Amino acid sequence: MLFEKIQLEESEKILKTVRKHWFVIVAELFGFFLMLLFPFFLLFIIALFPDTLINFDFNLGHYTAIITFAVAGWSVLCLMAGFMTWTHYYLDLWIITDRRIILVDQIHFFNRNVSIFRLERLQDIEFYIKGIIPTLLNFGTLQAQTAGAHESNFKTNGLPDPKELQAIIQKAMDDRLRVLHINPDSVE
Repeated sequence: MLFEKIQLEESEKILKTVRKHWFVIVAELFGFFLMLLFPFFLLFIIALFPDTLINFDFNLGHYTAIITFAVAGWSVLCLMAGFMTWTHYYLDLWIITDRRIILVDQIHFFNRNVSIFRLERLQDIEFYIKGIIPTLLNFGTLQAQTAGAHESNFKTNGLPDPKELQAIIQKAMDDRLRVLHINPDSVE
């Protein structure tokens, strides 16, 4: 697995590993589940009210093979989309260590982006929680800016307890700056 293949520096400790909140994956998979049930619901409605929905003589028995193939194809596509969503959820990972943040972003099945941000280069880290459900379930967005180009900024939605994550990163950053003999409270 990818987590075991990430090389940590000598005496580097993992403080926390984080995946997106469980509600994010449940909400996405629920949509695919509804899409999976849609053809069965449509067939049920057509079988229940055949005369009112279709004005001409239409017998589902003549089209059993085509309907079975279409429903099977639709089901396979929905299951593949659900599996892709679960894979994306499972392989997206934040690893917070005492020296850096490792952000693994699974973009597609065979497309992964691994970003590493040194804690001493972090300039600003903020979180925000928008909406009723994220507030009740305590998940939100964490955004950080590093010294350097705009491409070095990173943002992830749907992280559990973003306030705690911000506190862990801030404490690790302050400890790292103390180790490097840099005063984190000085104003430049």
